[in-house]
Amino acid sequence: MKQIIIFLLSFVSLTAHAQATEYGDFKLQDQEIIYQAIFQNEKVTYAKLEEQYKKNKQFSNIKVGANEITFNVNDLTVDYLKFQFSQVQTPLILQTGKFSGQASVAIRDGRYRVTFSKIMVTGEIGYKSIKEKEALTGLCSKNNGTQLSQDWMKPNTLGLLGKAFTDNFELKVKDDDW
Repeated sequence: MKQIIIFLLSFVSLTAHAQATEYGDFKLQDQEIIYQAIFQNEKVTYAKLEEQYKKNKQFSNIKVGANEITFNVNDLTVDYLKFQFSQVQTPLILQTGKFSGQASVAIRDGRYRVTFSKIMVTGEIGYKSIKEKEALTGLCSKNNGTQLSQDWMKPNTLGLLGKAFTDNFELKVKDDDW
């Protein structure tokens, strides 16, 4: 009985001090923050994704391969009002920030996975102005990219940024049955 209690206390202690490496669709991978989301869509094809992504002015250099689409993301902004956040609720970096990086999309079994990596940002963060693109990892993580900062693990920060990314990467379905 004592051993069980000691084990449970040890387990609770270890999990309480665990380092947070994921929040929503964001995760730290190889000391870099990436956005990775899986979307369900039985009718998804590379042609449909390419068609939609070509319409997005922030996406460039779109290349369709046999097993994935790759493209660059340039100066993507967050429309916080679209997601019903007020200016007061939204951190300055999300109000002024422009996010860039590289994206890849792979399709499998009626779903597709978007991976947005090498995320860079410019904008105002309150205590400094970021004029040259700077890695998002340095702003939202600590301990050399091994742990997410608690300041960023909030619905109005990484949560809102994730909604903005999802809005751009998710295939928009048109209902032609009407």
